[in-house]
Amino acid sequence: MASGFNDLSLSSSDQVKLRLPKGFGASDAVGTVVELITNNRLGGASIYLEMFNKKGSADVVTKKTAKNFFKYIKNDLYDNTIFHRSVPGFVLQGGGFSAPLAPAVQGGSVDPIESYEAVQNQPGNSNLRGTIAMAKLSGRPDSATSQWFINLSNNSGSLDTQNEGFTVFGEVLGDGMIVVDQLASADVYNFGGAFAQLPLWELRDDGSSSLDIQPQDFIVVDSARKLKRKQQPYELVVESSDNDLVEASFGKKKKLKLNASGSQSGVAEISVSAVSLIDGTSYEESFDVVVGGSSEARELSRSSQRRRRRKDVFVGAGSLEQPFYRFFDAEGNELDDFKINVKKKYRFHRLDQAESHPFYIGD
Repeated sequence: MASGFNDLSLSSSDQVKLRLPKGFGASDAVGTVVELITNNRLGGASIYLEMFNKKGSADVVTKKTAKNFFKYIKNDLYDNTIFHRSVPGFVLQGGGFSAPLAPAVQGGSVDPIESYEAVQNQPGNSNLRGTIAMAKLSGRPDSATSQWFINLSNNSGSLDTQNEGFTVFGEVLGDGMIVVDQLASADVYNFGGAFAQLPLWELRDDGSSSLDIQPQDFIVVDSARKLKRKQQPYELVVESSDNDLVEASFGKKKKLKLNASGSQSGVAEISVSAVSLIDGTSYEESFDVVVGGSSEARELSRSSQRRRRRKDVFVGAGSLEQPFYRFFDAEGNELDDFKINVKKKYRFHRLDQAESHPFYIGD
């Protein structure tokens, strides 16, 4: 992330708008992020995927496979496609067929989508729960085109070696597997061939020899798109240590609005936090706003800067199971998902003289 907010000096009654630092609120994903919006009836609709197309995103970087996936996204070929195969505890597969536009009794049909040239197999990443991999023909390792599947369980024992290994080219981020599991919970029906394990939200008998299958009964990917870092969704919270001195809020386009008091001078600390809705990555930044030009206000600002120079972190006793360590602030509150901000200074202490071997800070 780029540098954070700088301290500000405002005159009485000043109003300013600030842009967020670049990347503030984005996920921790190294690879390109893709959003699949589904017709999930049981909860959230979006599944966010990190592609293994950049160095550091996975053990094996799968640029060719990701590029193939992006080509289908760019040409909207994954929009309005169905999950046509659901095997409980194994995989949920899609990317091969478009959803019908009319009920079956009115001639609505499920048709194969346009497919491009097969992509070369890129095995090496393990087929663990939550990973996405390319589907292919039996005995033909380099036959993958448009179809893909999400692993519902750890399938490394069978899929990492079968057919020269299945190419794992991404993974589901954050709480996305909750959505995937909800989609995979739909009842499965056997219509033969490619639809021998077809999941449907509902299957009705209209009293005749035909089944009343509606377009909305299918499990559908309504749309698929790549997300730039600035497009990734997040929640923002801002607080002022003195609302009577400086009011802080967010306006249009997520710009930070600061309104200085017209009758007071002093310093207010503004704290801004963001949480990624993709994977829960959190950001926190704080800065001072000095209102007026009095020597008292300047001294308050210097004092505040000294307070914020170091952050005290208390470390609990170590464990051989996750979480290996627990971290706490000076008030004894546990710091969930504690991460180092390289722009800040930390001072670590043992919590209540806890006995523990040294912990290591890496990356």
